[in-house]
Amino acid sequence: MTPDYEKLYRGVSHAAWAYFFLYFNINLGSINILPDFVCYLLLWSAIGCLEGEERDLGLLRPMCILLGVWEGADWLFTIFEGTLDGQFPPVDLFLAVAGIYFHFQLFTDFARLAWRYQPEGARLDRRLLRLRTAQTLFLTAFAVLGYCFPNGAQFTFPGSALPQGLAGALLVGAVLAGMGVALLLMLSLFELRKCFPLQSPTV
Repeated sequence: MTPDYEKLYRGVSHAAWAYFFLYFNINLGSINILPDFVCYLLLWSAIGCLEGEERDLGLLRPMCILLGVWEGADWLFTIFEGTLDGQFPPVDLFLAVAGIYFHFQLFTDFARLAWRYQPEGARLDRRLLRLRTAQTLFLTAFAVLGYCFPNGAQFTFPGSALPQGLAGALLVGAVLAGMGVALLLMLSLFELRKCFPLQSPTV
């Protein structure tokens, strides 16, 4: 069966732009005009376009709904100068773990898609897997820090002789490194999109 290149192109496009909404924030006052819940709406659409090629993607639908609804509710709370972050620590921890698993499995499926359609010798699948692993490590570290230090930057490493300024610098460095990995993941998805020409090649 001939692959539906247009549908695959659209699905990967939606996924790539989804991570733009997830990784970049532009605030007008306390309101983020690039809300995270849009990420999950786009990923929902991407899953619908791509699950014909990767059936495991369909299993991520319930988790996509859960994360999208939570992010949407939190965004609505910020309009009224509230927040859901930190209000329910066990729920925050559960959602952090769910989010880590969701994105890990999603990029595993993207890597399989790349393996199937990438040009010979491209190795885009391996790059996606390496970046997926790096992202998982950063997300896990930030989730642990966010759970243990809800006041953000106002922490020192327990039992450490590091000055608070150095601890803050290390945290900023980790955040910048995590942003670098996120940007490379998004660019890799745009590269994966090129594997699906809008018109099927003639034989």
